[in-house]
Amino acid sequence: MSKIKGNYTIGNKDDLTSAVHGLDIFTKNWCMNCEETNKTNDLVFRCKQCEFSTETGGCLVKTFVNNHEHNYSMDNFGSMGTL
Repeated sequence: MSKIKGNYTIGNKDDLTSAVHGLDIFTKNWCMNCEETNKTNDLVFRCKQCEFSTETGGCLVKTFVNNHEHNYSMDNFGSMGTL
């Protein structure tokens, strides 16, 4: 069996802080339903529609972020929901 030559990582790296930053961006652009929030002038979230929501309303994204050591500030992390 011959090895395929090439750069498989394409500039990616093992950087948990960057990964958590990406999850922060994801949650800020998915968790809050911005259109409905603007219509109702109240916070509206998509937790019931989210694949990362547990049956008890917990957030698996937030669980992942809290269970791994990183250097990303959690002060304004966008994930909504409970652990």
